[in-house]
Order: sequence, then C-alpha cells, then structure tokens
Amino acid sequence: MNDILSNPEFRKKIELLEKKLGYTFKNKKLALSAITHKSFIAESNKGLEDYEVLEFLGDAVLSLIVSEILIKKYPQAREGELSQLRSAIVSEAFLSKLARKINLQEVVLLSKGEIAQRGMERDSLLCDVFEAVFGAIYVDSDYFIDPPRQIFNKLFKDFIIESIEKGKIPRDYKSLLQIITQRKFGTVPKYRFISAKGPEHEKIFEMECIVDKALKTRGKGRSKKEAEIKAAKEAYEILNEEENR
Repeated sequence: MNDILSNPEFRKKIELLEKKLGYTFKNKKLALSAITHKSFIAESNKGLEDYEVLEFLGDAVLSLIVSEILIKKYPQAREGELSQLRSAIVSEAFLSKLARKINLQEVVLLSKGEIAQRGMERDSLLCDVFEAVFGAIYVDSDYFIDPPRQIFNKLFKDFIIESIEKGKIPRDYKSLLQIITQRKFGTVPKYRFISAKGPEHEKIFEMECIVDKALKTRGKGRSKKEAEIKAAKEAYEILNEEENR
C-alpha cells in the first residue's frame, strides 16, 4: 500500500481532498479509498479499495450530524417534521449539492469510460463519495464523532439552515401537512380539482387543498400532482406559522 500511496496522482488527489475539508488524514489509505470508484479499480488493477463500505458508514454519520443540527436549531419541532426534513437533507439530490459546493468531483478516481460519460457529475456518484468521505473521517478519528461533525458544520451548517429558511430544501409537503393536520384536527387533507387550462401539451392544472373546515389553499402546476404539492406547501406553512407563534 505504501507503493500505491507514493503514486503522484494519488498523493495529489489526497492533498486536494484534505485542502477542501481542512482536515489531514492520519491514514491516507482511508482518504484514497473514499474517493475511489470501483470502475477505477477494475481498470487499473492497483490493489486499491473502493468507497462502498465507507459510504455505508458515512450515511449513518451524516444522519446523526444532521439530526443534531435540526434538533438544536428547531427544538420545538415535532419528530415527524424533523424526520421529513432530515430525509430531505441526506437525500441524493441535496448531498450531491453539498458535494458540488466543495467541488468534490475534482478528486474522484474513475475509469476512463466513466470519465468519458461524465460520471463525476452524476448526483448518485457525488452523493456516494460525499458519504464515503465523512465515513473515512469518522474511522480516521478512531470512531469519534467530533471531527466529522466539526468539519461538516463548518462547511455546510449555515448553508443548510439558510436553505431551510428559504424553502430550498426538497420537502414532501403533502406528508408534512398530513402530520400537522392529524395532530391538530384529527383528520387528513383533501384535494379537489379546480381547473385545467391551456393547450394539451402545456396545460396548467389548479388544485385545491382542504384542511378540515379551517383552511383552503390553491396551487397551480403542469400536473395535478405538482399543483397539489404547491397547495399543500402553502397550507403547511400557514399552519406551521400559527403553531410557532
């Protein structure tokens, strides 16, 4: 493995990763594994290990760190709402966005075929590497959560909170609304078709969300589902604001 770590390309990738994170790995092998895709191993045959096991561990590490952020920031929030929010943050779509914030795609080791197909830009791959990197930090820190927590919070905490406050986190508003209406009214929202306007290939649908006898909201979208989500989002935000007054 020492011979592998003496490879200039690998050393450069590890150094770049450490610079992006502001963290120096004690075990450089962990850092290298965290950024190595299985396609690169199949092509190079250099005795490397891919990131899949570290990815599995990193998924749990990130879930814990994000849970702590949410509980500390929103101590009055209900379990169901926190769970929905956490799921959105640790989703493939959002973690790949965090990976791009530090240009993590620059350090991934891929086969020539994957590079030709621009594999480093895929959300799924970036999410996997992101999880693997934090799994690697956790192992490198002797399974102590503080180092990965500190790095994650320094790099991403403010962005996550800002994204939540500005409604830029992909959230399942229909499920969130159902949680709050079951708790508040003992019932679930109902959705009613209002209209569909425009030519067949560009129809705009309008749906109404009805919450017990307390609230009605409307949303528009290119499908009934999209319109329902927008109506649910408005209803959820109204009810959530009322609860937090």
